[in-house]
Amino acid sequence: MDLGLFARVLWRFRIVSAVGLVLAITLAALSFVRVGSGGIAYRNKEQWVSYQTLLVTQRGFTEGRTDAVGADPNRLAMLAVLYSQFTTADSVVRAVWPHGLHGERLDAAPVLTLRGSSSASALPIISIAGFSDTPRRAQALTDRAARALATYVEQRQAANKIPDSKRVRLNTVATAANNAPKLWKGRSKALPLVIFLTVLIVTAGLAFVLENLRPMIRSVGEEAPRAADSVSGAS
Repeated sequence: MDLGLFARVLWRFRIVSAVGLVLAITLAALSFVRVGSGGIAYRNKEQWVSYQTLLVTQRGFTEGRTDAVGADPNRLAMLAVLYSQFTTADSVVRAVWPHGLHGERLDAAPVLTLRGSSSASALPIISIAGFSDTPRRAQALTDRAARALATYVEQRQAANKIPDSKRVRLNTVATAANNAPKLWKGRSKALPLVIFLTVLIVTAGLAFVLENLRPMIRSVGEEAPRAADSVSGAS
């Protein structure tokens, strides 16, 4: 590619090039933000995640005893796997989102002994992750989900008249309020970049089309006087 020729053509049609550059910047910016009566706002939202952990346990701090009492730890770990799926129960979803999801979502899973290992086993701890468009909403969502899950389990226990001494409890280990939310997904800049480059390519192409038309215009302009001389000589 002859960069010198490219630069000369763009400079020769600098008005077209300038208009194309301004148009590329404007269209790219408008694909990223919107301008309205309320001011300038982003078109795409960020996604933040907040975490809260719940311990699947029983009455009393049995984890602090040297002797094994109460429920089998393996059973509690199995219940952590089961209870993590209760976040999709209809009553839990209605409690978390009484007015609709609005782009939010939840993930819940038991904490593993060795993350990323094929031999990892589940611990009796549930990790709840709430995804929303701001850090504060992500924390509020995660907190609502943890409370809704605990309420769901308690209601099922009460409905089945399980004695208090034999009930599984969901105790909070780390609250969402004390866990700093993390940016999960930023605003995509792919579309503005594609629009910007496309308009620049079209502008450059237009400049070269105009450049290629210039020799034809000069050629027609030079042939006209010759034709006139020929006619005068014949007469």
